[in-house]
Amino acid sequence: MTAFRSALAAAALSAALSAGASPVWVQGESLAPGVATMTARVETPRKIRFFAVKVDMKTADIGFVATGRASGWGRPLEEAPTLYDGRGEKIEPADVRTRRETPAEFLQRGGKGALFAFATRATRHPYSGDFADPRGLFIANGVVVSNSKHGRGPVFAVRRGGELEIADRIMQAEVPDLLFAQTGDVVIRRDGRDTVSPERRNIAPCLAVGLSEDRKQFFVVTADDGEKIAGGTGADYHDMNDALEALGVSDAISFEHGSAIGVFAAGRDGGPRQLNQLGPNPNASRAVSCLGVTLGRPKGAGEPPPKVNPAQVKGALVMPKVTPMKGRNRGAELTLGMQVKANLKGELPRIKRPVLSVSALFETDGLWRSYDVVLTDQKTPHGINISAEQTPAGVSEWQPEVTLKDWKSPVFGDAKHGLFKGCGISSSSAKLIAWRLELWQNGGLVAASESDQKQLRKLGVPEDWHVKGKYAGKITYRWPPPPDKDKKK
Repeated sequence: MTAFRSALAAAALSAALSAGASPVWVQGESLAPGVATMTARVETPRKIRFFAVKVDMKTADIGFVATGRASGWGRPLEEAPTLYDGRGEKIEPADVRTRRETPAEFLQRGGKGALFAFATRATRHPYSGDFADPRGLFIANGVVVSNSKHGRGPVFAVRRGGELEIADRIMQAEVPDLLFAQTGDVVIRRDGRDTVSPERRNIAPCLAVGLSEDRKQFFVVTADDGEKIAGGTGADYHDMNDALEALGVSDAISFEHGSAIGVFAAGRDGGPRQLNQLGPNPNASRAVSCLGVTLGRPKGAGEPPPKVNPAQVKGALVMPKVTPMKGRNRGAELTLGMQVKANLKGELPRIKRPVLSVSALFETDGLWRSYDVVLTDQKTPHGINISAEQTPAGVSEWQPEVTLKDWKSPVFGDAKHGLFKGCGISSSSAKLIAWRLELWQNGGLVAASESDQKQLRKLGVPEDWHVKGKYAGKITYRWPPPPDKDKKK
């Protein structure tokens, strides 16, 4: 029966490859109950071998270990006294933070007890010695290893309560609540959608971490050409999205788009072995930081701190009447002139800047058309038009961290200036039918105000003329973490 099932799987895989379909995953070895490897191959648009470790957390109670502080942590890093950005410009002096090592070495040294391990931040210029200063946020078992303002990016985080999260960015106020944090390169998938711009097609061996929608499945996925680790071979972010979608991944973050994609497991003889190995030699690339998965949650530093009031930020909209502003000349654009004040109260000293989304429904040439803009503060009186191409990371950039003291009563818009100016809505044929305002803070809807619903029902306007929760998937930072769906039941 086992041979028959294997033959069916092989036939299905062969048919998928010949048709150029999405990757078909085939289960490999079992590392532990609830932890298994998987592989998939495609021939188009190029040869790609995908490898994954899938962890079912309904079966496996997992924890993590990560690269900790190196000996001499905090002293000047002599080999690279000054760090450089991607353009080669000097940033700031470098300090010793971590010890460079391969995931195999990590398993034998700091990651003892891990079931498997992989690199989260590869070594790049200017490092060549034993130590490095990773850019971004790195936390190991509650201890901050690096918290640099340079190199900040999306983060894979494990909160002290055990919740796993892929966040666009982490605020300083959150750091004490994190047990582990590993800064990655790009959020490549969010809410089951590809979030990378279509033209971004750089091809390389790569590694990503993903989560299922219910956060009950954890994935480590790699891609190469099945023959060698070399530039120009492997996958781009969209290839990875196809593979992730076939696995059922909702959110994913890319950690490596280069050579350090080895995934190592503890061997029966006590030594490490590479699970996704190509050829006779394992991947020997050294990394600045590694992450290992263990069975059983760590104790001690993992105990949750006193709870923060979930009502981190409360808000209310104080809004004057919204009126159409028509231009003097025939054919001028129809816009909305408005000014909105938001009263905010919060528990944490630092928050993400609030964002106000404005949706408007116009009748133009006998058709109903809705438009959306976002206002981040007084400096954007006309708003920022939202389009289907807008990426989650792009919207999140409009929410830099600020102090709540400075944002108790933010003002959005300008009553003397209109919104939707770039939408080409002609005042000679347009009529405002409905509007809705939504105040978003830290990825959650704080307050809303909209047109008279009774009047809209009389006109036959559907309740979902605006996409409810539209920016929940765009402003992706969440605090507190979303409740466990299973616990609701």
